[in-house]
Amino acid sequence: MKKIFDEIHGYIDLDDIEVKLIDSSIFQRLRRIKQTSLAYIVYPGATHTRFSHSLGTYYLATKVGEKLYKENTISDDELLTLKIASLLHDIGQFPFSHAIEGYYLLQGFGNKELREYILAKSIIRDILNDNGLDINKILDIYNGNSLLSSIIDGEVDVDRIDYLIRDSRHTGVQLGKLDLDRLIDTIFYTKDGITIQDKGIISLENFYISRLHMYQAVYYHKTILGYELFLRKIFSEILDYCNNEFKNIKYIKELVDQNLISYWDDELIISSLYHCLSQNIPVSLIQRIKNFMDRKGPKVVYEEVSYKEEESYLDDIVSQLEKTGIPQESIYPLEEKISIINKNRIKILSKGKERKVKDYSATLLHEIPENIIIRRVYVDYEYAKKAREIIS
Repeated sequence: MKKIFDEIHGYIDLDDIEVKLIDSSIFQRLRRIKQTSLAYIVYPGATHTRFSHSLGTYYLATKVGEKLYKENTISDDELLTLKIASLLHDIGQFPFSHAIEGYYLLQGFGNKELREYILAKSIIRDILNDNGLDINKILDIYNGNSLLSSIIDGEVDVDRIDYLIRDSRHTGVQLGKLDLDRLIDTIFYTKDGITIQDKGIISLENFYISRLHMYQAVYYHKTILGYELFLRKIFSEILDYCNNEFKNIKYIKELVDQNLISYWDDELIISSLYHCLSQNIPVSLIQRIKNFMDRKGPKVVYEEVSYKEEESYLDDIVSQLEKTGIPQESIYPLEEKISIINKNRIKILSKGKERKVKDYSATLLHEIPENIIIRRVYVDYEYAKKAREIIS
């Protein structure tokens, strides 16, 4: 038994198998991958990592699992499987998370695919096998084929609960009070979503309000997202001139096979940018790298934000900018539909009866938008003034 102190949850108890997993070089890699990618550019305190978030998710999953075990809902083997699945849920995260992952998703290989490959081929597999863990049951949880799946990846899962609280703490974005104990005590996880007792409805409302605020203030902050798009573009370009072996998914898998994936972290990406500056690369790429380092990233010149589908002028704006001489490669259009709440997957238990949200009047959940639709046009720093004049 070992204890690790976490700034959010306090002391976290770990058994021998969890200690072995955490001490592996692959898991230690998560210390060098920031939880909120490039959010530190706007919020200097947002330098916390996937490592601490993984521990926090494990802590919350353990609380939920032990509650289910005491209620004779799951076995001790299922409890252990849930705990390990939660601990390893981010083991396949890419450097700078979604910024770099977006490049590989175009090839159909994201963090879920890397996680599965790590579980199948690395020292993590050996540790699990040596301790009698069934990897297929862990994968069933990840892939939605287990009754435990919604605890880790669902409507109100332990992953989201932890990162909302943790990211709020480190960015300084203030949230309403999330009563974890009340939420965990009153929520029931089902294959179709969640059921919550009416006495826990305020905690659930606070969760969704916090989720909405964090998406607006952090995860889709215009500057943060602009830098993520910028880094992804720079990364795709440097692979044409430097470190081009990283273009190939096969090479990423070879890093796992050779137990070298632990070097695949944020620091490697930044080092690659500096290294590329010393190579024979286009002037435009040199300028982009320098702009990234000097915090002169793309600027938003057009934005639409709505809570329902509306006519978009995004393509017209991009076309207008291109016609007036702004290079296509300096324009970054963005269109995202972000799910905040799926009210069809929530039921409220009141007076012994389950009700759908729409049939339960005494809740603020009705006021929370199901989606946010964000459309933006960014342009490189040098063209921002010109682009704004054109659009205005």
